[in-house]
Amino acid sequence: MMHRLQRMGRALVAGLAVGAGLGVLARRGLDRRMAFGPWGSLGRGLPGGVDCVGLALMQTTATSMVGGNRLAWRDNGEVFTAIEEAFRAARHSIHVDVYIWRPGQPGERLAELACRRAREGVAVRILVDPMGSPGFAQQLYPRLVEAGCEVHYFRPPMQHPFAFTGRNHRKLVVVDGRVGITGGFGIAPEWNGNGLSPDGWRDSSVEVEGPVVRQMQVAFANHWLETGGPILPAAEFERTRPAGDARAAYVTSTDVKGLSHARWVTHIALAAARQRVWIANAYFVPPPQVLGALCARPALGVDLRLLLPGPYQDHPSVTFIQRRFYRHLERSGVRVYEYQPSMMHSKTMLVDDRIVVVGSINLDFLSMEYLEEGTLVVDDLAFAADFEERWRVDMSRSRQVTSGGRVRNPPGQELEPRLFTGAL
Repeated sequence: MMHRLQRMGRALVAGLAVGAGLGVLARRGLDRRMAFGPWGSLGRGLPGGVDCVGLALMQTTATSMVGGNRLAWRDNGEVFTAIEEAFRAARHSIHVDVYIWRPGQPGERLAELACRRAREGVAVRILVDPMGSPGFAQQLYPRLVEAGCEVHYFRPPMQHPFAFTGRNHRKLVVVDGRVGITGGFGIAPEWNGNGLSPDGWRDSSVEVEGPVVRQMQVAFANHWLETGGPILPAAEFERTRPAGDARAAYVTSTDVKGLSHARWVTHIALAAARQRVWIANAYFVPPPQVLGALCARPALGVDLRLLLPGPYQDHPSVTFIQRRFYRHLERSGVRVYEYQPSMMHSKTMLVDDRIVVVGSINLDFLSMEYLEEGTLVVDDLAFAADFEERWRVDMSRSRQVTSGGRVRNPPGQELEPRLFTGAL
């Protein structure tokens, strides 16, 4: 039932977005909207480009980039191998804060391992969002609690009925306050593959060691305290050590009046670009200002590319809406690709040759405005190069749908010009 409500909520927001997004752009124009909000400060570009990203994040989200981090990509089902290894190596604590944890593999395997570590004396604290985790309460919760794990629900429906907004959309694991794992994953069967078949989604996650893990631990603690958990011991925030050379920040976002941190991260990354912005994202229904920022980059010489879901999408209404934007994106010089083998669920961005954004933020109204999100912003040449290598592999498995001033209609989908004039 809760999963159906979530689907209905996303479809409703997606539908409302089309008229709001394309209509506003068509009627008012980009230049006029450049004078407001982040467009006024960032619309013409970020002074200093990628060198200024850390300064801009500090001023807008109060989160500082910290050095000394080691990061490694954990694509698709590899993320569960990384989580299991971290669980086995835990000496003090295992913290999990996720939107989706469902029965079946790998959820059963991780639950069994969490139970074993709790019996061995490791403090296991688990947060799940009940709207995203059907079946968890009946099949997994009793076992975890019996084994000694502390398990809390984030804003349960009995206290927040029909709450589509303010849900916990983060995907976060922190072990011993030393190792952090985040990205787009859910703990469910569709993530337990290689991204090459419809039943195994394509997703991107990252494992990190170093000082930025303290920020990830603070993010967990914030949600833990909100759900009634006791304050964490000071030692949980004191175990990080330098492990590499990358600078990174973990930025959290929530539903607020004005601009959310998710919006600021997106605008800052776009404004920093001088050469390119390559984005992979699962749900493309951007607010008007975000759409405008995307469409403004090519005119400034930035190579802007979008990699979006193609024939496989768990919310078909989003695919319908997503394709309504193609003609406007094409006219602005944005290249759009659709991933073919499976659902493209990544939430990643590459800016020039240094900045990588990876986490839970979708380019839709829910993520931008109303959900509890978390994302890593990384400044590192080697990590960015790894992103580019993976991007090119994904490109070989994708279909380009906009190119050279012409829209190539998606399979079975005629794109009518009137749908791109605010007529919806």
